[in-house]
Amino acid sequence: MRLKGKIAIVTGASRGIGREISLGYAREGADLVVTARDEVRLQSLVAEIEQLDCRAIAVRGDVANEADVQRLVDLAIEAFGRIDVLCNNAGVVHRGPVDEMSVDAWDEITAVNLRGPFLCTRAVLPHMKRQKYGRIVDVSSGAAIHCEPGLAAYAASKAGLNAFNRTLSHEVADFNILVNAMSPGAILTDGNPQGTKPPTAPVPTAVFLASLPDDGPTGRFFRFEQEMEVIPRLDFDWTS
Repeated sequence: MRLKGKIAIVTGASRGIGREISLGYAREGADLVVTARDEVRLQSLVAEIEQLDCRAIAVRGDVANEADVQRLVDLAIEAFGRIDVLCNNAGVVHRGPVDEMSVDAWDEITAVNLRGPFLCTRAVLPHMKRQKYGRIVDVSSGAAIHCEPGLAAYAASKAGLNAFNRTLSHEVADFNILVNAMSPGAILTDGNPQGTKPPTAPVPTAVFLASLPDDGPTGRFFRFEQEMEVIPRLDFDWTS
């Protein structure tokens, strides 16, 4: 069991990809702190995790709300004493051309998809640094690469997440904290009715990244456990 004895936080865990990643982590032995805005679904997930002989707590909250995020991390530490894995999965999408998109829709997408991972990551880092161990898995999207019309805000938020992920990986390299992003693929979910794969499809990649050895990759982007180059690694000095 690749995550035996580890404590993992999964955001956006009440349904779809987040739910399946949570169950995938539990099957590999992890104890879970699951969070989302739907408490009823979260409690159902906790019951399923406990049936797998793992411990779990549900914390209702909004990843874009600083107080909710701090409460999430505080409760995780209170319950389990440490945080080994953070999976930033929570995300929203609104489709439509730029000139028809409302400011509220843009703000919601960037708040959940980009501010949320920042807040959650910032909150767990002191604990991961202190224990000199951590694995951060950011659920990004191929939309950041192929930039499909109608998905400008979503693509921008995920491209920003990729850049955040790469930058952070350099900042925490000395603390044995590995930071990677992943594309789940075209998953059939409530937010993506055009998806072609089941929500279980990204689970092996999420488990792979959560259980990396100390010399594993960091600052990389993966799709189905295969690395993709989404941000060029340039060998010249930008300041010159």
